[in-house]
Amino acid sequence: MDDFLNDEEQSSSIFESFSDVALCTLAVALLLVSLLAVSISQNLNVEINRSKFSGGVMRPSFHLECTVPDFGETSSARFAAERVLFAGEPFVAVHLFSPSLAMIATDVRGGGTVALGEDETFARQHDLSLYHFMRLASGIDPGSFEAEGRPTALLLPAILDKQMVYEPAAKNGYRASADRALTKSLLSALWPIYENPIYPSRRPNEYSQARTRVYVETQTFVNGGGEEEHHVVIGHKGYKLPESLEDGSLAWMGGFSSGLTEIVFLGETWSDAENKTNRRIEFFDREGFGAAAAAYRAYAFPDAMSPTVRNLGDKLMAAGFPRATAERRAREAVAQISLSGALINGGLGAAESRAFVPPLLAHPEAWAAYIAFHEKQQPDPPKWFYGEFLDKLGFDRMAIEGLAR
Repeated sequence: MDDFLNDEEQSSSIFESFSDVALCTLAVALLLVSLLAVSISQNLNVEINRSKFSGGVMRPSFHLECTVPDFGETSSARFAAERVLFAGEPFVAVHLFSPSLAMIATDVRGGGTVALGEDETFARQHDLSLYHFMRLASGIDPGSFEAEGRPTALLLPAILDKQMVYEPAAKNGYRASADRALTKSLLSALWPIYENPIYPSRRPNEYSQARTRVYVETQTFVNGGGEEEHHVVIGHKGYKLPESLEDGSLAWMGGFSSGLTEIVFLGETWSDAENKTNRRIEFFDREGFGAAAAAYRAYAFPDAMSPTVRNLGDKLMAAGFPRATAERRAREAVAQISLSGALINGGLGAAESRAFVPPLLAHPEAWAAYIAFHEKQQPDPPKWFYGEFLDKLGFDRMAIEGLAR
């Protein structure tokens, strides 16, 4: 009995000693974790930016190509206005693709694009004139990093070779082939970072601090039925929701979905046609960017028409277009012809074409100041912006920023 009691007492003593050691070890570990947390907080201030959003895990990519269609070769009613405006004139079209459409083999059947593989689906492409693409491009910063000692773009351009079918219903259809050299010239003209070779990189740490940025504003209208219409504005280009998601106009943003992409919300924009001003013009005037303000005012609220614009507008009205539509399309056509001719002939730097460059591209310093000012404010997006835009495109995470002290 005594031996049994002695064994029990000895076991109890050992257990108590082990418990003491475990508790001591846990206390020391908690202390070390606390000290480490304090140390980190002293060197890094981490905060969530409520106006920046990211998504996805891959490096951002841009799937596109250029064609040079001759609308004088078309015959369908669909291109009646294009024949009036552009027959015999230079015309560059820019086609943007969703990643899924870019990566699968397609053909044109029954008047539409179809996938050749079984069970393959894709979103539509977004077809733009060069002028309208330049309006969009002003809202995109591809980002950059160093590779082999040289700067290169973070946003990877995937230049495609898909043949564009403009009139699939016509006999043999009217088709235009992709022009890779022209696409490369366009990229380097809009974003000088693409003048350097694009270095492939398999080491993410090389570009982990770089960011591709898309600058977005919102604009809300109340229509005649008293319902709100929601729009997002990227650069000069506006997209109505949800229509622009349903018809594929924003499908190209799927390639941008990445933890290295930031959708930067700059706030709610507005326009006052009566006083010929808007949010951007007001900022440019206030901050001393007079040339940018004047260029933007002429772009957004044009007055006098040149003889060329008036002549094209008259032709469109004769074809049945309302005056306002005819004048707007005629102005855009003159810009499109000038810019297309300049790009085809070697660049967009010619003096005669510079007058038609959208003002945010023509005055980058003013636009950079506008971005910096509103980005610093960290404006809160409207509630619909999350569900109707960000979530639909996969940008559902707020950006986390670490600021070294």
